[in-house]
Amino acid sequence: MHVRVILVEPEYQQNVGYCARTMANFGCDDLVIVKGIKLGAEAVKYSKHGVGLLKKSKKVKTLAAATKGCSVIIGTTALHGEGRDVLRNAIIPREAAEKLAGTDANVALLVGREGTGLAKREIAQCDFVVRIPTSKEYGTLNISHALAIMLYEFRATSISEDMRQKKVEYLSPMESKVIDQTAKRLVDSMKGIRGYDTTILSLKRIFRRGIRSRVEGRALINFLKKMRPR
Repeated sequence: MHVRVILVEPEYQQNVGYCARTMANFGCDDLVIVKGIKLGAEAVKYSKHGVGLLKKSKKVKTLAAATKGCSVIIGTTALHGEGRDVLRNAIIPREAAEKLAGTDANVALLVGREGTGLAKREIAQCDFVVRIPTSKEYGTLNISHALAIMLYEFRATSISEDMRQKKVEYLSPMESKVIDQTAKRLVDSMKGIRGYDTTILSLKRIFRRGIRSRVEGRALINFLKKMRPR
């Protein structure tokens, strides 16, 4: 599993530096920044041994550019989705890590703004949404702390998985896109669907959470194509 950390419009150089340092701690070297504050000496100061990673990070203008080439997009949120809030129906970091451990998936891990987190339109693009189970009284973590927890779970789970088995081939970005498009066409073919956007998002996440390998993904694609009206 390869993890790309994507910071969405970070507001403080210090936090970007800390994130680079955290990534270096866990052997993660792919950092992309979507817009946000201009980086300078302060970011370098707080990155410590992650300074090389910080200097080679990529700055892009859109989330689409940041996630290009990734087959799985994971968003982070401090808000707890309940009931009909499908958008923020989150799993814990360990569950996300266990689903992907031992695969060759290219994972985009989205970390939102310090003040407001990820916007709804950004969360809607995620295959999984992860929430760290913090205190109800004060549940929001600093972005570097949240990132540290996420990367720890990925690394710890991957090490355990490597001890048990060989890597499993995961879906390619194109195959992931085909599943989303085929599911959408299936819903489009049905009349009277209430909550169209919610239905599409729910199906997309159900499929992604259930897929463990490329073999399973291809079987699902074939199944969905057979269900689609000719």
